[in-house]
Amino acid sequence: MDSHTAFAVRMALCACSFGMGAFAQPEVIPLDTGWALQSSAKIAADGKALSQEHVDTEGWYPTSVPKTVLAALVDNGVYPDPYYGMNLKSIPGYKPGMWHVMAPDSPFRDTWWYRKEFSVPDTLAGRHFTLHFDGINYKANIWLNGELIAGADTVIGMFRRFEFPITEHLRFDANNVLAVEIIPPGLIPDKKYRTKQLEATTGWDDHNPQPPDMNMGLWEDVFIRVQGSVSMRHAYVETDLDLPSLHLARLTVSAYLRNNTAESVTGTLVGNIEDRAFSQEVTLTPGETREVFFKPGQFEQLNVKNPRVWWPNPVGPQELYDLSLTFTVAGELSDSRQVRFGIREIDTLINEDDWRAYRVNGQRILIRGGAWMTNEMLLNLSNRRYEALVRYAHEANLNMLRSEGFSIRETDEFYDFCDTYGVMVTQQLFGRSIPDEDLAIACIDDTFLRIRNHPSLAHFLGHDETFPTETLDQAYRDLIERYRVRRTYQPHSGAFDIAKRDKTGGTRTGTRELWTYASPSHYYQAERVEDVAWGFAQSGGIGGILAAQDSLRQMMPADQWWPALDTEAWSFHTVTQGGSYFDAVRKAMEASYSAPDDLDEFCKKAYAMNYSSARGMYEAYGRNKYEATGITTWKYDAAWPAAMTWAYVDWYLRATAAYYGAKKACEGLHVQYAYDDDAIYVVNAFYEPFEDLEVTATLYNFDLSQVYTNQARVKVGPDAVAKAFAIEWPQGLSSTHFLKLELKDTSGTLRSQNFYWLSTTPDIPGTDGYTKDRLFFTKPKSRADYTALNTLPPVKLDVTSRSETKGDEQLVTVQVKNPSAALAFQVQLALVKEEGGFELGPVYWEDNYFSLLPGESRTIEAVVPAAELGGAEPKVRVEGWNVE
Repeated sequence: MDSHTAFAVRMALCACSFGMGAFAQPEVIPLDTGWALQSSAKIAADGKALSQEHVDTEGWYPTSVPKTVLAALVDNGVYPDPYYGMNLKSIPGYKPGMWHVMAPDSPFRDTWWYRKEFSVPDTLAGRHFTLHFDGINYKANIWLNGELIAGADTVIGMFRRFEFPITEHLRFDANNVLAVEIIPPGLIPDKKYRTKQLEATTGWDDHNPQPPDMNMGLWEDVFIRVQGSVSMRHAYVETDLDLPSLHLARLTVSAYLRNNTAESVTGTLVGNIEDRAFSQEVTLTPGETREVFFKPGQFEQLNVKNPRVWWPNPVGPQELYDLSLTFTVAGELSDSRQVRFGIREIDTLINEDDWRAYRVNGQRILIRGGAWMTNEMLLNLSNRRYEALVRYAHEANLNMLRSEGFSIRETDEFYDFCDTYGVMVTQQLFGRSIPDEDLAIACIDDTFLRIRNHPSLAHFLGHDETFPTETLDQAYRDLIERYRVRRTYQPHSGAFDIAKRDKTGGTRTGTRELWTYASPSHYYQAERVEDVAWGFAQSGGIGGILAAQDSLRQMMPADQWWPALDTEAWSFHTVTQGGSYFDAVRKAMEASYSAPDDLDEFCKKAYAMNYSSARGMYEAYGRNKYEATGITTWKYDAAWPAAMTWAYVDWYLRATAAYYGAKKACEGLHVQYAYDDDAIYVVNAFYEPFEDLEVTATLYNFDLSQVYTNQARVKVGPDAVAKAFAIEWPQGLSSTHFLKLELKDTSGTLRSQNFYWLSTTPDIPGTDGYTKDRLFFTKPKSRADYTALNTLPPVKLDVTSRSETKGDEQLVTVQVKNPSAALAFQVQLALVKEEGGFELGPVYWEDNYFSLLPGESRTIEAVVPAAELGGAEPKVRVEGWNVE
């Protein structure tokens, strides 16, 4: 069920009786289906005529809402699948690169009409009705039953919700007709702009192509609220948790009440939080809007002893509470609100090195996460996509997503899943300062009111890699204070020049060489201090993350698969700079692994590189905490099918090799190797100590002869790092060799294991720069030699599996054994519905891209939503570097 189907179901549930008098009626009338869409270029009538009955809509395109114009046209077969091959380029209005101005011959320069007929039962007569648009891009003229409800002079801005009183305009004895004329963004002077953002609309930076319609349309829900004489808005629960004891939480509950009548109204506002009830009488003067409070000093019920506390994953449970607020007048329900919230304290501070650090419920926490981008280029947003991407982060113990400023202001569905799965969010407000500052402020005003209840919301960034204007910066600060949002804020996402971090807010952005390629040792050994795991990187990265091979085959035709990065479709499906942007990845592959001969070989080598680099990056931050305070890597997800980019989970919801490297590194209790001092460390993310852990390190030559082993007992404190020992390298070690690590607890249970492929010639970063044609390059001092991996003999694994249904999911348990005398390297498991079918996604594997020594076996579990199987029994596919 997608998010907006879920919205319709949610609204249908509101049709139940509240059991409170004659006006126990639906709270919301959804307007999600039965719309028609057409360009104004093909319509002679105006809004007054179009919003009347008996309009001939033959030739209009049927659609639902939310739906952007281009998304609706694709649904209707007007244009081919824009995600496949080069199809997007064939859509009129397409422009390459980053752009702000609509093409002069674009069909999306014209306004487009959305039209909807609906009825309202006469049993609702006497109530008060408001029409709601939760997302319009970019301007609109809104007509209802022949009357202009609101015009484009006030209905402007993608990141605002709009509400209009329509009681006097509704008909109960005939159909009502709503006609919305959408005016797109991009109708600005055609000149060169030296900025990435000009209007309060989506900007895709260089992540993927800009859709030709610039996402114009009704991109969020449209509905009618039905209420009595008093409406309720913006219900909020502020939490004040005693630290460090966590024994008492003081709650402040508030909501805005509005008198819809020309007379004074007295009623009762009642709140319920589980078994805690509280109420007060409220009188509103004619037309008055007022914020009404329940404060813990006046209502003892709001002093919660020993509360259930919300924690980010994996350090604790994600406890949530539900608030219900109702307002009744003379015993009849007037309006109501339901709010889910969590009790927790998240704050940030600037440490002695001028780096920003995070604390949760009084405890320090190392941030390891990724930059979140709107997950669908045409804004076909769905619960399926949101849940899969957020759950993948949860499963990997990535504890933060940074919502990017060129993206949408994320939906409640996104935040709901982050609340549920324990993933904190840093919300960036805008990408750049836009000329219409009043509009920017209006967008952020509404954003704060909408998202402030979510316990996952942790911190605000102002703008991306730049400062907001002084007026915008002050406005953001004032709004945070006015609405008591209780989150910290910094104006700038972080500078390239880390010496300025005290001005930007204690964080840095990434560096260009890391966005193209970084070896696993880079974050330990880089000469540039900007590159090592130190401080807080809002957008570090490793660059050149390759999508799952089945995803490559789905996004482009077979004649475009090879040579990688060089074909037209490969290049188009990277970043807007083209496939050559990741030339550094290809050069690193050729130097360390040898040049690939075909797509299969390219993929397996890229996956090995991605896995080890992502693991090395996150492990470096773990080993270095709290000199390193966090990283949200550039980036986490992709808005369209990207072949090689930065996304850890690809557009088809398949986890990449880089994802599994990150998941390995971010285990709650983890054993790892450090590339700078050759030592073995235990990294503990939990707020409890572990005593008498057993660490074992075993070193193998390429022929798998054991040449070194060491074992030590260690203890590691809460949220701490313990060094076990440094490896003593033996003489005569083969050029490529292997290191296996194991960590066992006092019961002998294996808590963590790790497997590295290393070289006697280490990766040592060097200089970097640009070529004459603006390709970024690196010149390392040395590159690791892994070419011997090409001589690994083929291995046939013994594989058995079983599956069982658990609720709406299928649990698959796979046993894999290596019966051969050779190493099974980078074993990849996948689930398919039929032999030869594409890999399913999402699938949440316990571990993947692992290696098996001779005679070694592993039992790996995977969870797949039953809806992904369509009733089929899942089958296991096993592949790998040298797996038959």
